[in-house]
Formats: sequence, C-alpha cells, structure tokens
Amino acid sequence: PPSTFPPRLLCHQPPRHSAPLLMVCFLLCPDTPPERADAKGGKGVEQGKFIAAQHNPNQFALGLKDACCVEPGCCILSGLGAPFGLTACWTRKAVLDKYAGGMQNYVCFQGYIPNCCCMDTSDMCRGSELGLCLEGCCCPVFSISIARLHLMDSKRIRPDPWDYQIIAFSNCLQLASCILDIIAIFVEEAREAANIVDLIADLVTLSVAGCMGAQINHEIKTDANGIKEHPVVIGIPVAQGGPTPAAEEMAR
Repeated sequence: PPSTFPPRLLCHQPPRHSAPLLMVCFLLCPDTPPERADAKGGKGVEQGKFIAAQHNPNQFALGLKDACCVEPGCCILSGLGAPFGLTACWTRKAVLDKYAGGMQNYVCFQGYIPNCCCMDTSDMCRGSELGLCLEGCCCPVFSISIARLHLMDSKRIRPDPWDYQIIAFSNCLQLASCILDIIAIFVEEAREAANIVDLIADLVTLSVAGCMGAQINHEIKTDANGIKEHPVVIGIPVAQGGPTPAAEEMAR
C-alpha cells in the first residue's frame, strides 16, 4: 500500500549506500560547537562568530542537511554557480536587500574580518556593487559563508548540530587534500591519490556551498510576507516511574 508519510519526511531518510559516508561524518566530526576558534585572521573571526551564534534563540526554517531534498533545484544551481562567484554575489545581495536595508549598507565581508595590514576593512567599499562582485569572485565560498553568517546575526539564528558536522567534515577533507598535495610533491606515487582526494574535497565543498545557497533562498522566501522567527524547541526530560514532586504538590 502507498505510504501515508509526507514526501518531506521520506526525503529525510538517506539511501543505504550513503550510510558509510554519514558514519564517517558522525565518527570524525562532533555535533557540538568547538570551544574556541583555532584559525587565524578572517577565517578565525568567522569561526568565532559562528561559535558565538550557538546561544541565539532562533533556528533556520530549513536545516542545512535538508536543503538538498527540500530545495533540490536551487541547491544544484547554487553549487554550480559557487566556483564562479555567482552564488556568492546573489546571496550577499539578497541578504542585504531583505535584512540590512539594501546595497547602501554593504561593506567588504560585512565587517566580519579584522583589518588587513594597514587597511581598515570595517568600512571598505561601502555601498559598492563592484566591491561585492570582487568579493564574490575572489572568495566565492567564503563570501557565501559571510552571507549566511550575516543572515544568522540579523535573525538571531543558531547553528544546528548537523551544521557543525557538515562544515567540519568539509574542512577536514580540504585539510587532507592539502597534506596529500604536499606529500605528492616529493612522492610521485602519491600524486594520483592526491588528485582523487582533491576532487572529492572540492565536490563536497561545492555541495555544502550549494546547500547554503538553497538554505538562504528558502529563508528569504519564508520571509516574503514579513520576517518570521522560528524559536528553537528544547525538550524537557520527563521523570519516569511516577509523578514529579511538583505534580504531587499541586495534587495536594
């Protein structure tokens, strides 16, 4: 007989052949935020902001892990456009238009990175469409992360546990790719393996960028008729084996 479950719930169930990949993600990447940001410079500032967002009261209307199922077309287009800066330029401008008063409030990386050498980046390229295009084309994936972080700050959204796992998994693959590339300089036999890991790491990074673009697009569509908040629901454990002391007191 046909299933009575909604299509969205069925879409959340991963196929069996993806189980090993999911297990690797679970085993290697914790679903809790790191205690501190170890990266330096702009990446470290971005990580610090992402960690601080764990205390925000709201959540995304669409989780990062569900974006490819709920918004498959947008996810594919965002992933394909990410290497060329198209996704970054669109997401940055869309978030500015919806939540920050438009392009006149654009600054380079939205002020999330510290000063670079003698340049003050906190007010660089203010309101410049050319500056936004250069940011998106020169740092395409990082710029998408900035757009997502800007959205999270604007709506006080916290990351969910899957966010930490997915992003950490992508970063681990990029780190492994970098290490293998260095080894391949001196060991010719390792070059083929390095090329394969490079390809896998880049595909994972682009898929994550695609999911981020789809998630941002879904949030903006949800807020088309007014900004909506989605408070985080926190479960309260229920005592087993009888009523709680508070319930007994109320019964008296």
